[in-house]
Amino acid sequence: MKIVNKEYKVYEFDDLKKDDELCDKIHQNFWIDNGDNINGWADENIESFKLFADTLNMGFDYSLSNAEYQDRGCYIKLTPTYNQDNKDYRELLKDYKGVGYCFCDELKTFTLELLDKKEYKFLCEWSTDDFVQEIQNKMFEMWFRDNRDYFSKESFLSYVEANEYEFDEDGNLI
Repeated sequence: MKIVNKEYKVYEFDDLKKDDELCDKIHQNFWIDNGDNINGWADENIESFKLFADTLNMGFDYSLSNAEYQDRGCYIKLTPTYNQDNKDYRELLKDYKGVGYCFCDELKTFTLELLDKKEYKFLCEWSTDDFVQEIQNKMFEMWFRDNRDYFSKESFLSYVEANEYEFDEDGNLI
């Protein structure tokens, strides 16, 4: 057996704040390219979507990645009940609190604003489809906005500082 001692530099938060190139390299290697790194809010975000759909008596199906940006396999599909009208949706949302996460309030506010639009005052099959499509698009936008925030350099640095992470020059956690 042979034991080899290797000497290497250790980088911490203050080093990353001072050197943009080093920070970018470690951010990419450790935070972005690491397949095991997922947004810690992902499950709660999906639960928020499910509860919102349930509240509106809609089916909910999805395939979402934990990446910053969508890929071709990503989708959110809401299936409405066509016998509900504007008043029904407002009534369903009246006491809606969600799971307490910001997605819940944002979806409620967005949907109530949609229901104030002229084209959604009276819902028929085609206007309900458009209404539901707008909610799906909002959910999709919220999901990837939250992932972009999580994978941002600012978020990475916040986690490094809070957890006192240290790295070698290749971006490996020490």
